Amino acid sequence: MLNVPRRLRRRLVVIAVFLSLALSVWYIALPPDSHIRLALGFNSARLFNYLRGAASNRDGWLWKPAQHRLELRSDVGYLIKTGYGTRYRVPEQLAAFAESGDVLGDEGRGFLVVGDWTTANETDAKLLGVEVHDAIKMVMETKMDKKYEEHQRFTKYRSLQGTVSAGDEERARHLGQSYGWELDALKFIMGMEFAYKRMPHKKWYIILDDETYLVKPSLELLLSHLDPTEPHYIGNAVGDYKGRFAHGGSAVLLSGEAMKVLLSRPDVVASAYVGSLDETWGDRLVATTLQKVGIYIDERYCHYFNGEAPEMTRIRKDRACSPIVSFHGLRKPGAMVDVGRALAGVKKPVLWGHLWELFGRQPMEAYAKKPFRPGDHVGPRDEQTKTWKGVGGDDECRKRCEGSGGGWCLAWVYDAAASVCHGSPWMIIGEEKTGDGVVSGINWKKAEPLMHRCLGSL
Repeated sequence: MLNVPRRLRRRLVVIAVFLSLALSVWYIALPPDSHIRLALGFNSARLFNYLRGAASNRDGWLWKPAQHRLELRSDVGYLIKTGYGTRYRVPEQLAAFAESGDVLGDEGRGFLVVGDWTTANETDAKLLGVEVHDAIKMVMETKMDKKYEEHQRFTKYRSLQGTVSAGDEERARHLGQSYGWELDALKFIMGMEFAYKRMPHKKWYIILDDETYLVKPSLELLLSHLDPTEPHYIGNAVGDYKGRFAHGGSAVLLSGEAMKVLLSRPDVVASAYVGSLDETWGDRLVATTLQKVGIYIDERYCHYFNGEAPEMTRIRKDRACSPIVSFHGLRKPGAMVDVGRALAGVKKPVLWGHLWELFGRQPMEAYAKKPFRPGDHVGPRDEQTKTWKGVGGDDECRKRCEGSGGGWCLAWVYDAAASVCHGSPWMIIGEEKTGDGVVSGINWKKAEPLMHRCLGSL
């Protein structure tokens, strides 16, 4: 140990304390949305979640007695976003939720629907079975200065509205599908403010796309363990540290306190309305707006949210036994209602590992006898998948996956025409396809113990 004189040690301690205090004061003085704050928060959260997952059961707290009383119908306010080009999804979404116990409650008191057009007549409104509130019109008429009235997004909105009023359904649908993603960015903040005013005193508010489904028992479990009097912002975290946000399609959860804090800052809200005119993603705008009042997405809960339909959901080792709260991408006619019916009788929280039993066309055990079938259990490839070229057949592809170092590979798919094999650290149920020379399978030795560890909870 270095022999440092006592007087020098004292000076060093004083300097260290002074620097620590100076840095603390400097950090506190930074704006809540400064890049330094965001970067430190983002990296600290990632480190904490990694250590928590490595050292303990990160879902153990959910299986303890609930701390907060919750009734989804009365304590949660739901905001459903739709558009003219996708409005046909709304009746199916409402029917799907009704199958699983009428999660939404009554229109106006439990949920609201906002869109990008005003219904031309009562007949048009009745076709949807619910009132659609024109969020874009509300923004134009109540939130914007006249200098913005000729903004391109408002021009596109007026074009859509005029076509709807003229009764040109084909062109209106085309315009709605073409402009929908741009107009959607204007619905978020307006919808949140509208929902808070029309449904005050809710413990929670949830923003949904018209192709999003919520798993009732899993949602009840999660919310009953969280304190709504704290400013929670929760969802499927995506994006970089500067604009880390909850993916809108996976559902966005905001506590009543978070809404109260945000909407008590009219200056921040007004800035968000202006920002919505040029923002590409409205769900990111929610995050960057909340950052200005010191509310950030809590990534401890992001693994409960899912941005895919059941058959495309990636079942991973690290979340197989975690509850799954949402599905997204239920666009095909009948898909939403099918999910609602499949889960109608489920009373316990649904885990990611339950999905094969609930939605698979054949038991997973079938792969122990026949290790592959036509189709694809890998799905879209990315940097986490591995590709082997020049593979001679499906059995060789299977062996490449099963023999991969560390046992990371859970599923494989072989393309005979290209002699290419892909392996992934997840597995999806997939859609069965025949005749295209593509076969797929799962790593049964790794999947069996993983699934059996979770299936007892169903």
